[in-house]
Amino acid sequence: MKYPCGLIQDLLPLYHDEVCSRESRQAVLRHLEECGECRAFYEKMQQAENIAVPYADDREENRKAAAFRTVRKKLRRRQVLLVIFTAVLVFAGILAVIGAMKNSVSVIMPEENNISVTITNGDFVAKLRGSRANYLKIKRVDTSFYGQEKTYLFFCMSASKWDDVTTKEDMFSVYTLCPRDKGAQGIDCVYYYTGDYTDIETMGESRLGQVIENSLLLWSR
Repeated sequence: MKYPCGLIQDLLPLYHDEVCSRESRQAVLRHLEECGECRAFYEKMQQAENIAVPYADDREENRKAAAFRTVRKKLRRRQVLLVIFTAVLVFAGILAVIGAMKNSVSVIMPEENNISVTITNGDFVAKLRGSRANYLKIKRVDTSFYGQEKTYLFFCMSASKWDDVTTKEDMFSVYTLCPRDKGAQGIDCVYYYTGDYTDIETMGESRLGQVIENSLLLWSR
């Protein structure tokens, strides 16, 4: 049975992909053997298929390249996030260290010329070199010492490690110990004492004498 060329040409894609029935395949094969026009049509179709293959390869390469760019972007994003995360950790660590240093408060011990006392405009003033005091303890003691009425001023300063580190050696911090209107003119001696201040105002001569022995005299009238 002879089939029209239009029908055969419609069946050629199925014949080429081998998805048509056995009867249709045999019919197409017999027709191609007899019809030069359909045979030429089929050859052109095959050539078109062959040309499309490298195009498919190009698409695969483009797909791979796009996938690689996507992976690279993700890696860069992760690297940026890692850098930011590391910077945040470092910054948090620095803040933690600074906080620990600020909370680490200790008594400032007297060293060579780091603490001095002067009278400025009638006020007793303490000068601290190389640090900043964040706590100042002051006790005024009126007592009779060896039969003489005396007024002593004891004081002590505390600073944090942060203040010690961030203050230059040649810088001075100034603190008022006793203003003029609070009876500064009646003070006989000023001591720097780093010991226990409990009940220091009511101590007897003996205990107060021990405190004075363990104190640094910074000013006397």
